[in-house]
Amino acid sequence: MRQLLASLKRRLPAQTTKQGRDGLLFQRLFWGTLAGCLATILLAESPVLDTMELNLLEWRFKVAHEINSNLMPQDKSQDIVIVTYDDEDQFDLEAEPMDGGPEPIQEVLAELVNEIERQHPLLVVMDIDLSGRPDPRLIRVFRRYRSNIVLALLGNLEDPSDFPSAELRKACAACAYDFLIREPNGLVCQLPLVVTDYESASPVYNYGQESFDSLPKAVAALIASKGGVGPSIGQMPRFTTQDVPLYINFSGTKYDTYTTSQVINGEVPDNAFKNKVVVLGTRFTQKKDNTPQVRTPLDDNVTHAQIQADAIRTIHKNLIISTFPRDILHHLLLLAGGSLGAIASVLKMSTRTTSFLCISMVLVVLTQTLFQLAHVHVPIVPVLAVIMLSFIFGTLIYLDTDLRLRNRELAEAREAMQIRAEQERQRIAEDLHDETLPALSSVARMADRLSQDLEGNPVPNEMRQKLDTAVVEMRRVINDLHPSVLETMGFKPALDNLLVILERDMDIETNFNDLDDEDDYQIGDMTKLQLYRIVQESLNNVQKHSGASRVEVAIGVKGNVLTIAVRDNGRGIDPDKIRSDSHGLLNIRQRAQLIGASVTWRVPESFENGTELSLELPVNVAETRKVIK
Repeated sequence: MRQLLASLKRRLPAQTTKQGRDGLLFQRLFWGTLAGCLATILLAESPVLDTMELNLLEWRFKVAHEINSNLMPQDKSQDIVIVTYDDEDQFDLEAEPMDGGPEPIQEVLAELVNEIERQHPLLVVMDIDLSGRPDPRLIRVFRRYRSNIVLALLGNLEDPSDFPSAELRKACAACAYDFLIREPNGLVCQLPLVVTDYESASPVYNYGQESFDSLPKAVAALIASKGGVGPSIGQMPRFTTQDVPLYINFSGTKYDTYTTSQVINGEVPDNAFKNKVVVLGTRFTQKKDNTPQVRTPLDDNVTHAQIQADAIRTIHKNLIISTFPRDILHHLLLLAGGSLGAIASVLKMSTRTTSFLCISMVLVVLTQTLFQLAHVHVPIVPVLAVIMLSFIFGTLIYLDTDLRLRNRELAEAREAMQIRAEQERQRIAEDLHDETLPALSSVARMADRLSQDLEGNPVPNEMRQKLDTAVVEMRRVINDLHPSVLETMGFKPALDNLLVILERDMDIETNFNDLDDEDDYQIGDMTKLQLYRIVQESLNNVQKHSGASRVEVAIGVKGNVLTIAVRDNGRGIDPDKIRSDSHGLLNIRQRAQLIGASVTWRVPESFENGTELSLELPVNVAETRKVIK
């Protein structure tokens, strides 16, 4: 991964990767955008987020209902009436037919439909189970009012025994399948107006030679054809299983609801059903195990008839809630993720959290407004998840780049201090060479004259010897302060000279191994000086602590790395136990970091024991073109 990023970085323009504020800004924007896009890709199709979105959808319905309830009077439908038909009406809905005849409830339904039709309703929707043998009296009622009877097909389309009889179906203006999708969280929300059958490529339900629309669509189309209000079949949105879902607009609408007993006994107000859609449905109350386990975002247990009434009203009033197209949403999420990641990677820490919280709140309010006013459901959970991950990734990128910037500035400050220190050492060395050293030499000459004038007196000769020692020591100090040998002899001869001095002073066998006969390596004077100081400090450690009898310095280029190795056969050190007060070794590490080199200590392969300092410094191979022999 690191090699891939390094190769990508090399392909970027040089001005964008320079070590400065502009280059840092580009890096933050680049990696922040990349991280934001990655977060979007990871979250765009997450099933966990889909489940969370469904739960949030329930919250949207409730918020919209609360707002509408407080800002406007309670909405009551003027177009749909519900008539319940259940055990509360003292009819045994589970009574068995006698001698294989029709179910007893069909006789009651025939009377019920007659009573409803006397008030001239627009449509009568039979959302009850009429499977089994038909009652002739019910067939006659259906035929009499055929133009405004809609029969709902319950159960499974794959089982023809669940269908009402053919006589009943032919006696109705329309038969429709009462299909509504239930979400994984139990909510009945999705509204398939047209579902495609992939085998027949027909946008309706097919069984044998008969085709059935969904109940909400069939009823809405009949309302439009009879009353001239509402969308026609051609205007209704199409829906397939691959499309985005369409949602029923559960808004807490109230419906006039009457029981079968009230209708049959004449307890219903006049004109209660006139020019209205009457939905007949069951509501089991005595046997809880038969209670339909469905719920809307606003109520826990509702009758199936009420849900169908909400679906019919949704289509009739053009209130269908459409979902924002997923393919477009994914592209917008990718764009938003990249943008948010870039923003998070450049914003200051003090404003980042506030900005992202404000963005999240604005998006939540905006999507709720679109849901409530424009009837568009925009999935917000993936957006919030992308915002959260973009915030996290952007913060990490900001902290990482900020840390690297501060480390770089610290390294530059250390380099500047080192340069000033070297300049000060050079000034002191020049002062000692130009002023102090000539003064000592002048005193030495005065001691010579005194020895001639005071012949036989040993003091002048002793002064001369001490002065000579001081001059030698002064020259050594001057050379340590500013090694002019680097300028006069060159880089490698200067290193070799350190070994010569060590062998002369300590009687240690030394060896300088030049692996490539190159001297320059296209490195600057400051880098050469630091390398010289590192080798010098390492040899000083050998002289003071190792007790070695052999020392070797090897230098050469391997690949694109300049390698310097200082090996000895002394007592050796454990690199893991280097003390914090080991100023010499810490000084070596700091000098190496200053020039971008790395140092390690280990046991040399050429000796049984001892210590090997290995220094590696990246160099420009295209310039040196050298290989270790």
